[in-house]
Amino acid sequence: MDIAEPPPPPKPRTPAAVITAVALLWLLTVATAWTAAIATVATAFEVTARYAGPLSPLEFIEPLLITAVAALTGLLAAKVWSGRDWARRTVVIVTTIALTAAVLTRVGFMAGIGIAGIVVFTLVLLLLLLRPARDWCDSEAPRHSPRIDKAAQPPYLVVAALLILWTAVGASLYIGTSALLGLAEDDAVSADAMAWAAGATVALAVVHAALNIAFSYHRNWARWTTIALTAAYALWLVVAAVVDLFSEGTGPWLVPALLCLIPLALAWALLNEESREWCRREEA
Repeated sequence: MDIAEPPPPPKPRTPAAVITAVALLWLLTVATAWTAAIATVATAFEVTARYAGPLSPLEFIEPLLITAVAALTGLLAAKVWSGRDWARRTVVIVTTIALTAAVLTRVGFMAGIGIAGIVVFTLVLLLLLLRPARDWCDSEAPRHSPRIDKAAQPPYLVVAALLILWTAVGASLYIGTSALLGLAEDDAVSADAMAWAAGATVALAVVHAALNIAFSYHRNWARWTTIALTAAYALWLVVAAVVDLFSEGTGPWLVPALLCLIPLALAWALLNEESREWCRREEA
């Protein structure tokens, strides 16, 4: 007599904490996309009314960066819903930084958008730190997402390093293009060094964007190239701090001295065993 096989266990339901956090992330995505649309229309009107020179396409860098933030937020929402732990970690890191910055700058205490932003980011952070959300993104937990695939999950150091590197790419693009547009408006012949510096900033941002993509796909050469560049940035900042310290004036030597800690921390993270193991998976 054949014994009937037991029915398969039911698929775990998505926890309420994950549902609420994802809904809030999609709310942020819609709000950011709406801001990007308004910024694009306003920039197009400004370019048409003010000037239309050869650098006018650079005016759209800001709305493009806002659009990229909206797309990234939507991607993180979808990945958290499907149980990707790297997405949950990224949201936790970003919301923690955003809340800290909002409190230190007192922007979060402003009536309206400031308080609303504090509330939304706090809710997202707390919800994703709860045990049901952590289990949903943990393939070893009994109530994990059935949509978790077998793809390699980047460790914390890799997630944090990529987050900082992509933030630096966006900031460099914005600063470099803003400087180029300002120099084009002033039409100053004596600002050749500034123009070269702004152009180099934009070029390095593009290079780092390519390296970030390659590092995300386990390319070890991208890791080593990024390490070399971050070491060069740290050395340049140390030299700038020493020159300011021993110059006759009172240069802000402490600023470059503190800033050099960022590339040093990135280089340490990329040299760590977790990052090395992440890039060894290219051969697997």
